Amino acid sequence: MDFLFDRTLWIVSLKMGFEIALLSIVIYTVLLFIKGTRAAPILAGAAFIFLISWLISAVLDLAVLGWITAQISTLVAFLAIIIFQPEIRRAFAELGKGRLKSSNQARTKEIIQMINESAHYLAERKIGALIAIERNIGMRFLMESGVQVEADLTKELLCTIFYPNTPLHDGGVVISGDKIKASACFFPLSQDDGIIKSLGSRHRAGVGVTEETDCVCIIVSEETGGISIAYRGRLARGVDEQRLLRHLNNFLLNSSDNKNFSVSDNVERFKKAVTQAEENENEV
Repeated sequence: MDFLFDRTLWIVSLKMGFEIALLSIVIYTVLLFIKGTRAAPILAGAAFIFLISWLISAVLDLAVLGWITAQISTLVAFLAIIIFQPEIRRAFAELGKGRLKSSNQARTKEIIQMINESAHYLAERKIGALIAIERNIGMRFLMESGVQVEADLTKELLCTIFYPNTPLHDGGVVISGDKIKASACFFPLSQDDGIIKSLGSRHRAGVGVTEETDCVCIIVSEETGGISIAYRGRLARGVDEQRLLRHLNNFLLNSSDNKNFSVSDNVERFKKAVTQAEENENEV
């Protein structure tokens, strides 16, 4: 009898342990996925309100508030689908993601170099540009909003597309593998309130397209000639030639997520500014 009881207790404990571990993995994955996105503060705010309501109803024995809280909790799943639609769509897209179009590292390096040189050629002349580079998630739905090009990627062609007053200069270019797939594409604008208000629609479109897919987007400002790079809804501004080359290598050659790239850029710019200030002080 004791043996059966011990065995039953062991099985129940094992099942509980498995359920706890499984729930922990699911919760951790969800939190990791929404970290740094616009869904994070919304989820945190909703969880805080729900927790406070539950505590008040439990401590003060407020039956009506407790009933309302319980009823609302059953609708959370449906509300989450509506509120977090972009994040959920991106999650499903990543489940079915494919591989990079170019498996030849030597060719990929050539592509990276051409894109890097093109961006700086345009920046020097203050020609605005919006260049999305496809990674794993397909961008056909964005290509269909523009003009199909299907041409081999070259620096000359890429720069010509964005030259002012040409038919295809307005909108974004989509690069897939070693091909310019489409131009004059409409990219969705980011609704993230954390983006600096002074940034125009080109930068918002650059960030927005990286919220919908896992692409890398290069933005060249026609006002300042500054280069920015966006990935997963994050934006790094004031990127110089070497830094842009490094990011492109990480994203396209090494297939790295490099999620903290905007932070590392800010640190590097800060160090550079400090070094420059020290040099100026020594000269004085």
